[in-house]
Amino acid sequence: MPDANEALKVVEPKDVALRMRLDYSHGMKDHTTKVIEEIAGLCAKAKQVNLDLDSFLKDTADIISRLFGIASVAIAVWDPALRAYKFRIATGIGQEGTQLYKNMSFTKEQILDDRTYPCYEISKQTKLYLSEDHPYVEGQESTFARPALIGMKRRSLSDSLEADYLCVFVKGSDDEILGWFEISGTRLRKLPDVTAIKWIELIACILGAVIHPK
Repeated sequence: MPDANEALKVVEPKDVALRMRLDYSHGMKDHTTKVIEEIAGLCAKAKQVNLDLDSFLKDTADIISRLFGIASVAIAVWDPALRAYKFRIATGIGQEGTQLYKNMSFTKEQILDDRTYPCYEISKQTKLYLSEDHPYVEGQESTFARPALIGMKRRSLSDSLEADYLCVFVKGSDDEILGWFEISGTRLRKLPDVTAIKWIELIACILGAVIHPK
């Protein structure tokens, strides 16, 4: 039979709060919780008065790579002085590829040129570029981590080939493109799943608030 004393036990409010606080700080954390915590940390950095943009972009690239198993991440932003987009950060590739990224610049017309960079629209914010369509110009092969593997055959719908990449655009008001994340490859050699893409789109929205023209 149930213990009568147990049935009449009253829980104190402070114990409820203590339990919730302990669970919040030290409870088991699934992947979703870890993603939320990392993004919350990024938001906190975004509110700094004297924000170092390059440091913030590096943190952003590292978070995307670490949380979603992305092999390489490059981030381009609009440079008003040059009137062009320039890559500020490139991670996960060799020194030659990193330097090549930083030497490249793009006009607004070039980044929307689907003839030179054929692609598939995944959402209003994300485009997919597949290796078979040769979505790069001659000389840009070194921007990929393993250029010698370009040209391999795709064996399943989820396979990630060398020279596959996704562009997740950072947008401002009126859908103005302020920059983009270029993500290429995963450590499991599979294309990023939809959940990862949606999280990265959210991170792009945060960056948009940081770099939006004042």
